Amino acid sequence: MPEELPELADAEREIESLRAKLHRANHEYYILDNPAISDDEYDIAMRRLIELEAENPELITPDSPTQRIGAPLEGDFEEVAHLQPMLSLQDVRDEGELVDWENRIRRHLHLPAETEFDYICEPKIDGLAMSLIYENGKFTRGATRGDGTRGEVVTGNLKTLNSIPWQLQLDPAPALLEVRGEVYIARSAFEKLNEQAAEKGERLFANPRNAAAGAVRQKDPRMTATRPLSFYGYALGAVQGIRPRQQDETLELITRAGFRVNPLSRICRGLDAVREFIDWWREERHNVDYATDGVVVKVNDFALQDELGFVGRNPRWACAFKFPPEEVVTDVQEISVNVGRTGALTPVAFFTPVEVAGTTVSKATLHNEDEMRRKDIQIGDTVLIRKAGEIIPEVVKVLVEKRDGTQRPYVFPERCPACDTPVEKDGVVIRCPNLSGCPAQLERLLEHFVARGALNVDRVGEKLIKQLVAAGQVRDVADIFGITKETILSLERMADKSAQNVMDSIEGAKQPTLARLLFALGIRHIGTRTAEIISERFGSLERLRAATTEEISAIHDVGPVAGASLRAWLDDERNQQILEKLTAFGVVPRAEEGVVNTDNPINGKVFVFTGALQMERREAEGMVKRYGARASGSVSKKTDYVVIGENAGSKAARAEELGITILSEEEFLNMIATIDQPEDNLG
Repeated sequence: MPEELPELADAEREIESLRAKLHRANHEYYILDNPAISDDEYDIAMRRLIELEAENPELITPDSPTQRIGAPLEGDFEEVAHLQPMLSLQDVRDEGELVDWENRIRRHLHLPAETEFDYICEPKIDGLAMSLIYENGKFTRGATRGDGTRGEVVTGNLKTLNSIPWQLQLDPAPALLEVRGEVYIARSAFEKLNEQAAEKGERLFANPRNAAAGAVRQKDPRMTATRPLSFYGYALGAVQGIRPRQQDETLELITRAGFRVNPLSRICRGLDAVREFIDWWREERHNVDYATDGVVVKVNDFALQDELGFVGRNPRWACAFKFPPEEVVTDVQEISVNVGRTGALTPVAFFTPVEVAGTTVSKATLHNEDEMRRKDIQIGDTVLIRKAGEIIPEVVKVLVEKRDGTQRPYVFPERCPACDTPVEKDGVVIRCPNLSGCPAQLERLLEHFVARGALNVDRVGEKLIKQLVAAGQVRDVADIFGITKETILSLERMADKSAQNVMDSIEGAKQPTLARLLFALGIRHIGTRTAEIISERFGSLERLRAATTEEISAIHDVGPVAGASLRAWLDDERNQQILEKLTAFGVVPRAEEGVVNTDNPINGKVFVFTGALQMERREAEGMVKRYGARASGSVSKKTDYVVIGENAGSKAARAEELGITILSEEEFLNMIATIDQPEDNLG
């Protein structure tokens, strides 16, 4: 069939081009955190590659991006001996033990007490240690740490991680390179994973590390691919043809090879600097998006590491400074339900107060009835609690051996405790359907409405809201702005000055940004960022109220779910009345900060700036935002203009390929200059 050969050659060339593009995009997105193409463009390329490979199965190769999601494994996991042992680190739990560790280093090296070393301090991620073998630059094997000498081969599962390259970025590639690092799940991703599990009535994961470990050992890599796993490299094992001299050089090499390393690692001269890093990390760890239980401290110089060697299964040249355990034992004093602003009845356990991770914890959500029953949590139980992701208190497990017969199960109410309406089962959630008449739902919505991240009515708190609702003075969020000073003074224990402070706070909230108002209204799927994006696009409440579902959904990073939810909320007659009341009370959303004119030709347009510009990039992006347009970091079919400076590179080429208007910096500035000119000067 000679006539088919040219078509096959064309398909092969396109497949190779698509693979290169997707591999490059994965590296830019997952490793460099600097995507050069949009999600839409990535999805289009992936779909096209899947289509071509389905039509030409003989052209499928193991390193194709489509093979990140593999086939089920056969049998049990194979065990393999590590090329070099993956030994454990000595734990150090206080400053005294840290000093003792350094003194042992000095004694072994026969050095005087005043000798200082260069250490490298690295945040210790609470994940799963992995060994990745690359031969001539190609990923050939991935294995768990196991017992340190032998681990389980999980290559197929690890290939689903976009943060693990299949081909090293080194040229020339060494004959052998073993990269060691940590597979983990980010705290935010873990919380979302458990939220999804709770909604489906599935068992919740105990912690991010267990979730990561379970994902890595899935028999079906397609299941692994559904888990939000990430990888940080931190060391080398066996190597051939390449040998860094220090740990900081190793991290640089791992980065150049195509991996992410923790950017917070730091060289510390002497133990005082190490102490400073540990003290800093003790607080800073609560601000990062991964679980961590300490700091790894290593002698930076490999010559000294070789001289120090090992003692037993621990290297003398490294230790792990571990923070105090985050799990503590307490008793369940009571269980009750909270009624949320959407009517969901959420069981909450109240504990004997106990300190966890630096704060006193006295309660924790039990998520839903099914989850409470699965863990078999009863009133009077002794439980192990911790802060999930070091932030949110949760019950890990019941210590059933502590039961003495006095414990009793919690009986979930059949009627809403706030309004006595019969509750309904909505999936795994038990819900009060009385949306308009339930005082608890109204109170929660009002608390959200006046919160700092919403309208920031700082003098209106939970206690005052409860009083106002109970007195019948507030029946919806708009009524907050109809309160009079006399009404406030009529409430229990309210002095004149306090009442005036409340009135001043309410008056000061009458000109929120549109984004803050949208978020404050408590519309499902409209979080702070989505509200900001929608506000940037429409600029005013009037324009938004006139927008169609399609127009809202078409906004980049909004999508059909949030778009439909917002449009449905706007179409509801009761909500329309609330908006009218807000207007009548003088609540008028002001223009978004920096937006001075949305009635112009570039309102809603998408700009990409690339290359070396004469002006600051941030200044250019601010210019378009002021006129209701948006600046993006990647070129896609949704891009309207690409503004190029010197050495514009691939983004300019991509714009030309898609037929997008390309502007020089001068042409862009001329466009901006004409926006506010009279119409007869626009040419």
